[in-house]
Amino acid sequence: MVTRLLFITVLLIIPRASLAAQTTPLSEEEIDQRLAFIEQRLNAGQPGARRWQYGWSGLFAANAAFQGFMAIKSNNGDNQVSYTVDAVKSAGALALMLLRPLPAIDGAKPLEAMPAANREQKYARLQAAESLLQTNAQRARERTSWSRHLLSIGVHLVGSSAILALGDVQDAVKSNMIGIAISQAHIWSQPWRAIDDQKAYEQQFPATPTAASRAWELSSIPGGLGITIHF
Repeated sequence: MVTRLLFITVLLIIPRASLAAQTTPLSEEEIDQRLAFIEQRLNAGQPGARRWQYGWSGLFAANAAFQGFMAIKSNNGDNQVSYTVDAVKSAGALALMLLRPLPAIDGAKPLEAMPAANREQKYARLQAAESLLQTNAQRARERTSWSRHLLSIGVHLVGSSAILALGDVQDAVKSNMIGIAISQAHIWSQPWRAIDDQKAYEQQFPATPTAASRAWELSSIPGGLGITIHF
């Protein structure tokens, strides 16, 4: 008898708690407001992202071509080593820029291809917009990542070590110092406004709860125990 009463008590509480845990959906007007905010910020950050992406890509491409040409043209063995190493480093930097471009260079264009004829489609578009805003902010935070700076310095140390082993000491020091300076300028100049955009969005549009907290407790009832679940 006790077991049956306990089972019935829990069964009656859970459906009511589930209804209370449901998330209040955003209205279509609220979705439109959030979308407009994010898309405006994405488009505003696009020019700066493109200048950084294409400017540095062009610089690395030009330097790789120049250093490669000088390596072929030079008759000095030490110079050939230095030019070759610098060409390889620039080519590697260019490849990284092309394989991993800033997502911010597209602005809100990826969202514009998504349909927005009804509330469901707009909500899906909003989810994609929030994800893109977060992705841009995460990439911007790499600018201050110690691992990225240390990796860059390590690459130039390896390059200068190759020059030192196969070429001239002065060329190795020169290549290392110039390479580190350029790589640090490249990293620190990466646009960071996406971080501010995400913070502004979170401040203006508080996140809608997706789940309520749960707690349970035992309570005595006539003839046995009852389980009360709070959602």
